[in-house]
Amino acid sequence: MTDRPHVLFVDDEPMIIEGLGRMLRPCRRRWDLSFAESGEAALAVLRDKPCDVVVTDYRMPGMDGAALLERVRVDHPGTARVILSGQTNEDNLLRIMVLAHEMLSKPTTPEELIGTIERLLEVRVTTDGAVAFVDSLPSPPRTLLEILSTLDSADVSADKVAAVIERDPAVTAKVLHLVNSSAYTAGRNVSDVGQAVALLGLHTVRGLIMMHDLIRVFDKDVALPADWIDGLTRHAIETSRLARLLGAGTDWQSHAFTAGLLHEVGQLVLASARPADFRRALDGWRAGNDPLERREQEIFEVSHIQVGTGLLGRWGLPAAVISSVARHTAPRSDLTGPDAAVALAHRVVEARLGAACGPCADDVLDEAALDQPTRDAISRWERDLTG
Repeated sequence: MTDRPHVLFVDDEPMIIEGLGRMLRPCRRRWDLSFAESGEAALAVLRDKPCDVVVTDYRMPGMDGAALLERVRVDHPGTARVILSGQTNEDNLLRIMVLAHEMLSKPTTPEELIGTIERLLEVRVTTDGAVAFVDSLPSPPRTLLEILSTLDSADVSADKVAAVIERDPAVTAKVLHLVNSSAYTAGRNVSDVGQAVALLGLHTVRGLIMMHDLIRVFDKDVALPADWIDGLTRHAIETSRLARLLGAGTDWQSHAFTAGLLHEVGQLVLASARPADFRRALDGWRAGNDPLERREQEIFEVSHIQVGTGLLGRWGLPAAVISSVARHTAPRSDLTGPDAAVALAHRVVEARLGAACGPCADDVLDEAALDQPTRDAISRWERDLTG
């Protein structure tokens, strides 16, 4: 990528291009701006100069916005992709959300457009091509079948569907990605899965689950330990449950739960992008006494923590969730917010169920030194775990 971010805008209407140029004039000091009036012209710009963010209209003659973003995703995987369009229905909305990191509706305000681009630029992971952002994350096959079975049941409800989705970090991440697009939340951040399902509607959730290439299940030939994804999923579920108990009665309880569920999502990204290399990282970690992120840095030049927070940032999840994911290996014993709750829950779950990416710190958590409400929350979680 260039030292000064390069942002490309694509729209087949010359008046829109002119309007964007005027709107973005104050940004020319800090961004390199390019404009194209077709998908083909945009690809020519990308061949000539690397681009950090592409913002494109959806409906264009010839190559439409979705076809353009599909090419960008394959040929320029490090480029953030944004749809700016006022003409979408439910079917092409699902298609867009497979291809785009963000969707903005026309007309948009300068504040919303510039703010979105700035956020995407801030969460770039500088890997020099070592890891491409992926849009499909692995899920245990039985979880996907359970979600579809729940959707088909006679007494289906948003709460019942959400309860199943919350047992799968990959599906949770994508549902929250979709709901946090401006098409549904008008700029608000949603971290509660039940609220997300209600806003999306059951028909949209079904389409999201069944969309080709959205949630991928690893082939049998992929060289990853058979127990890895199941163990990681259980660790994420239990961390989210304990984090929610630790945050009971607070205004950040929902953020702590969601961050607990998603805090290892970067492992799914690395495993999806380069499974054989991720297997090497896992084997080296399991054979030694270093955190997984150290092995990842050696092989990928980036850790699952960096990649996970970058992906969730691109997908527009709340800042409180992203912060907790970024800090989940920090040694914490106090409860001052979701960061501390997720870090503490992560450590306790690793102590009970085995390491997911640790050791997270040289010191051993002294649970006897925790305050009584925290110890009570851990005890409640343990009773549910053994019961």
